[in-house]
Amino acid sequence: MEGWITIQLTERGEIVLSDEPKLLEKIIKKFIKSEYFFPVYYNKSKSYENRIYLFKGYIFIKYNKNESRMYTKFSNSAYFIGPLLVSKRLYLTPDLEIQKLKKELKKLTQPKIKNGDKVRVIDGKYKNLIAEVTEFYPSTKEADLKVALKCMNIIVPRIPSVCLQKIIKNPTPDKKLTLQNKILDIIKMHPKGLTRKDLIYKMDLTDSEVKRVSTSLSRALKKEIIECCMNDEGKSVFTFKR
Repeated sequence: MEGWITIQLTERGEIVLSDEPKLLEKIIKKFIKSEYFFPVYYNKSKSYENRIYLFKGYIFIKYNKNESRMYTKFSNSAYFIGPLLVSKRLYLTPDLEIQKLKKELKKLTQPKIKNGDKVRVIDGKYKNLIAEVTEFYPSTKEADLKVALKCMNIIVPRIPSVCLQKIIKNPTPDKKLTLQNKILDIIKMHPKGLTRKDLIYKMDLTDSEVKRVSTSLSRALKKEIIECCMNDEGKSVFTFKR
């Protein structure tokens, strides 16, 4: 068997992951020696600021047959509900999917920013702000941003690049990459599921494409490619059907 086990966190575990991720690392290392992956960025050398999540509620551990007996240690603890099971069998996420998640996280935390780029602030007090880079400082990996208001422009100084997401407009999109395929690619990378609003936020869509998101989701549901369920907050989320 090859792949990664998916460990679901308890509510307390999610809080710890948000407040002090290093604590979860220490607990995991007590049980296993295998590689693990948190779908979150945090600054390990400072005070855990600028945390950026791909999604919450799950962490991943590289499957190791010799350590399999230790996986039960994660079940029904203060921080872990336990490994994800499908039909009472241990579900393994393929290594290829984990590598995709790692690449997606790297894109979020190490964007290639230059003067003139249009960006979205994805963390901090300016979260969701859309702006233009007026000056990038390679030594500190920070950027000055210009925000266009109705009557004037303002400059927001020294925003860490890890808090920025570059907005790319492709003038010649791949005709084979349909809106539905784009949606499925995003959903597949988020096993806990995404709401329609989450999907639109994570994708750089035209106004026309935004209007077609619901139709694309409906078609994928009818084809039984994805499924819709309720999350812990009572919201409808779309997940990739296993």
